[in-house]
Amino acid sequence: MNLFSVISAVAAPKSLWVTLINWVQSFVGNFGWTIILVTLFIKIVMTPLDFFVKLNSKKQSLVQQKCAPQISKLQKKFGADKNSFKIQSEAIYKREGLDMRSGCITMLVSTILSFVIFITFYSDLRKVSSYEAIHEYEQIEATYTDAYYQSLVENDPVKFDSKETAANWFVELNAINAKNEEDRTAEEQTELQYWTDNQDTIFQKATDDASKAASASWKQLSKKSSWLWVQNIWVADSTTKMFPNYETLKSNAKNTGYTPYVTNNINAEQYNKIATIITSSAPRQNNGFYILAILAGVITFASQYIAELHNKLKNKKASALAQASGSATGSSMKMMKIILPAIMVVFVLTASASFGLYILASNLATILLGELITLGVDKATKTKRLEVEAELEKEANKLIRKGKLKG
Repeated sequence: MNLFSVISAVAAPKSLWVTLINWVQSFVGNFGWTIILVTLFIKIVMTPLDFFVKLNSKKQSLVQQKCAPQISKLQKKFGADKNSFKIQSEAIYKREGLDMRSGCITMLVSTILSFVIFITFYSDLRKVSSYEAIHEYEQIEATYTDAYYQSLVENDPVKFDSKETAANWFVELNAINAKNEEDRTAEEQTELQYWTDNQDTIFQKATDDASKAASASWKQLSKKSSWLWVQNIWVADSTTKMFPNYETLKSNAKNTGYTPYVTNNINAEQYNKIATIITSSAPRQNNGFYILAILAGVITFASQYIAELHNKLKNKKASALAQASGSATGSSMKMMKIILPAIMVVFVLTASASFGLYILASNLATILLGELITLGVDKATKTKRLEVEAELEKEANKLIRKGKLKG
């Protein structure tokens, strides 16, 4: 077997998402756009369930808004008597045909499925990120080594008649260096002297040629792993180096199953040497500008805000009464509008840019597909909405006349 044809023995991760990503990437040619397309595919497949969930949620919301003034009166009437309040409020909801259990079951199924997709996709992208980082390095390292020995052959074909001869010579040189000086033969001293005499000529030339080859190899490989402003999607979109050092490689491999391979098969000194070559030859050293994390936070907040807008009644008086009579869940919902975007920002900052792309594409798809779903839901619930608005407006006019509600 040719020594220089062996690129990597690292095993590629295997799962549904990885298989799908690799299949799409074989057509697209870029992992960044591939992750976006796979994410859109997942969201489209989930659309029927999302529609059913939103339809149930909208129906429940309309009934709750219709019942809000009555529930508010019950709260004032029963005060601390929570048991009586619960019995009476459940009777009102039942009379209006509200089945909280069926709505909760549908929402629970959707939430669990979404959570499973989120966690498995996150886990698989971590594995893919670690694998691709290792695999890319080993391809570059093989190119570097091949170019180094090829340069020796071209610059001193008498001593090195092939790349294999050059590689074996270095093995022998290391063995000579390990010996005590008095134990070395005259021939071995000659070999050491040859190394000393040519360090600044043919060996430096070989290093320069190998460095250029490594940089060219990375430039070619990065066509698959770069995306717009992100130089390497297997590293976080931040000011971290676009080609990680050895310790970062080990850290990223943690809990992915690749740590033993990195420790046992990748030489830290050689890795950092090549990482320095790649980083120094890049247009800029930092991988990105935190843009994915910022966008993830902003778009997550926007998707919640838009969903809240769709739940508001179009009739201003009816909406004002429903809000004034609403339960105390408003403050907790406001907190979630802050907490959830913050969680997404942390996730994106601590994961590779590939996961940031997933979050970005997923939230954008949620907003765009959500608008289409909302159109269908609004059409399906229009009659009920008009009925609720008419009844709430009537109640609102009474309260406005009594000065208990602003008109």
